[in-house]
Amino acid sequence: MSIFPIIEDQALSYDVKNVFDEVIDKFSSVPVFYRLLASAPPLVEAFWLSYKKVILEGTLPAQVKELIFLAIARKRRCTYCASAHLAICDMFEADRQTLTAIMNGVAEFEPERIAALIGFCLLSLDDPNAVDNNDYQTLYQLGITQTEVIEALYTVSYADSGVFLAKALKVDVDLEVIKYLHEHNLDIGFH
Repeated sequence: MSIFPIIEDQALSYDVKNVFDEVIDKFSSVPVFYRLLASAPPLVEAFWLSYKKVILEGTLPAQVKELIFLAIARKRRCTYCASAHLAICDMFEADRQTLTAIMNGVAEFEPERIAALIGFCLLSLDDPNAVDNNDYQTLYQLGITQTEVIEALYTVSYADSGVFLAKALKVDVDLEVIKYLHEHNLDIGFH
């Protein structure tokens, strides 16, 4: 249970209301994570802008970046982030076998290039110094470009910061997310 209050709509600043309108346009509701950040308007704006730039834009598809976020959330055992990003991955029509593999910590799934990229991201999360030229060459041989690698690594950084905030703020999983996961037979496998 979060120790910070959830900011209700009538107490939102004008700038936060604008951010929330964009979030609603994309996801049909405002996650509790954003409502907790709303007491610091520049931060809620920054986190949403980062989401748009890091996840929704770029060369690497948003679905792949969401899979990376999900893998990071699972690895860090963040109930909030794993639940939210499992639902988002499903909304972005990620393959169920891929979702199951990620949630079970299995690194081998199809397509191989995405499995390799996610494995690389998890390796870089654990120990960036352990990543070597062979790891990069493996990705390049699978057709992953330098730009995609950089976007993936930035996604790791962004996801890890989101996981940190969600855990530190003790964010509860949104009721809408719990309902979505239940209705779509999805489970993060830990709580």
